[in-house]
Amino acid sequence: MAGGVELQKAAELYERLQKLSCPSLEGVYVTEPQNIYELLCTPSVHRLDILEWICTSAYPPLQEQFSSLKESQAELKVKEMAKLGFDLMLCNPEDLDLIKGNVSPSRQLSFMGHLLDVIQTCDQVSSNSEPQSVTKGSDNNFGIYARENDELLKELFSSPHFQATLAPECNPWPADLKPLLVPEGLQKRTLPCSKDNAISDHIQELQIISLSLEDLKQECPFLCRSVPGEETIIQKLSVVLTDFHQLITSFTQVYENELQEHCGHAAPQISHSGPLFQSVHQLLTTCSKELEAIAQFTETSSAIEGVVKKRQQAKECWGGGSMATLYEKIKELKQNYELFHSSLQENK
Repeated sequence: MAGGVELQKAAELYERLQKLSCPSLEGVYVTEPQNIYELLCTPSVHRLDILEWICTSAYPPLQEQFSSLKESQAELKVKEMAKLGFDLMLCNPEDLDLIKGNVSPSRQLSFMGHLLDVIQTCDQVSSNSEPQSVTKGSDNNFGIYARENDELLKELFSSPHFQATLAPECNPWPADLKPLLVPEGLQKRTLPCSKDNAISDHIQELQIISLSLEDLKQECPFLCRSVPGEETIIQKLSVVLTDFHQLITSFTQVYENELQEHCGHAAPQISHSGPLFQSVHQLLTTCSKELEAIAQFTETSSAIEGVVKKRQQAKECWGGGSMATLYEKIKELKQNYELFHSSLQENK
């Protein structure tokens, strides 16, 4: 006879299956919780058909695979359903007894309930993301997501930017890296040219900075005044402005050469499987709390056991008598009682 909690869970699961219009329940009329419990938790062909419908609804590609199997290949269906449970992190791939119904009823009901959560989550995602003209359940949600991910990966691997990331090139090499990367023979021929280019670039930058400082002097005439004690402040301000100008110039060059071509891409699409990960996170959090509670219970039990052992082994003075342990005192009282009882029997 099942407990009240298991009967209630079985009734709730049966009601959810009816709302989802499970075809395996057509023509089945059970109302008593005990009968519902036996239908969902007792090994039978009918129960396996219900579980098969739940699995194919959670992952529609299984329907095509099951339709190609014969009735004598039922064991393959069991293995595929266990593999689906493993992919959804609900069981191990070897949990064939869970699929057949040979494990505890609470575990069977929990497994079916999580699969129904997957079905309802996918239906909610499809109803929120698909156009209204598409009917509910008309497409295979997981198949759509798999194809979209496949197309995204193909686009990523065929992108020239991705290939450039896998095999980066630095041509021409920067002046500080070129001596380490270019062979010696080539380095001797190209190094003077690169130095000349670098010097000319630095000269142009200095000229631009000088022009900027001249414009700044015209806008800030107080910088030209010579006031005792303010020379240090003016020098610091000039250094700060020079560093700031160099930072802006460096950022502009990096943006134009490397970052600009990556800024026009469309925003990535966020996966719709968020509720599944939230459910997994909640289950893991609950499991962690239960493990902590078990650890605390074990620690408390060990402490109580130690106190009891110490109490039994420690010798104490009982009512002014000699020192004795609790066990010895109880044994002594038992002997006294037996003597007293035997004396009463003799007097009779």
